[in-house]
Amino acid sequence: MAMSNEDKEQRRQEWYERVKKEGKLKRDPKEEHDAKLKTLQNPVRRNIIKSLNKKKMTFDELKAEFNLDNMPLKLHLGMLEDILFVEKEDDTTYIITPRGEDYLEAADTNTETKDDLKKRWQEWHEKAEKEGKLKANPTEDHKAGLKAMQNPTRRHIVESLGEGKMTYDEVKEQFNLNDMQAKLNLDMLVDTLYIEKEDDTTYVLTPRGEAFLANVDHHHL
Repeated sequence: MAMSNEDKEQRRQEWYERVKKEGKLKRDPKEEHDAKLKTLQNPVRRNIIKSLNKKKMTFDELKAEFNLDNMPLKLHLGMLEDILFVEKEDDTTYIITPRGEDYLEAADTNTETKDDLKKRWQEWHEKAEKEGKLKANPTEDHKAGLKAMQNPTRRHIVESLGEGKMTYDEVKEQFNLNDMQAKLNLDMLVDTLYIEKEDDTTYVLTPRGEAFLANVDHHHL
């Protein structure tokens, strides 16, 4: 039976609280980004995540499905565990984590057709314009965006949100920020419309943020 959205969100929050307590989220943002990039460049590892999203699988089942020997499979699973996309349910069984699910959800969004993306961009742009969020002067708007993205922490926050939504506390933890620093960086990204609040505590990428990521060489983020 499929989980409801409420159950999924509760599971996600409980998982993040658990890995936070275990100290697994404390990592340099650039190191975190580079590790994810390196891991997800490999199509086998991307397909392992997709398979585990359908059902939990044992080590031997993964070996058979991907036609791998013990050593290569251990390497792939170890790298996916390191970036917290999969984890062991017991000694032999692997499951996808909420972070892995967030990645797949974001990847699905990125497979939209150009027409779908254009339509979504136009709808978002019209909504932002009606709400008075767009600056009247395009040059001023462009300068504000450039200023926001000159900061590496803000670029990494946008990159992380490109892989899935995050709460305020998750941003603080992942980027080792205090309240003032987190608020400053998030508010600037909200003000320049790269991200927005989904609810009181959760942030998501906007179509403008997606366009930024699509036009940037990720190796220089």
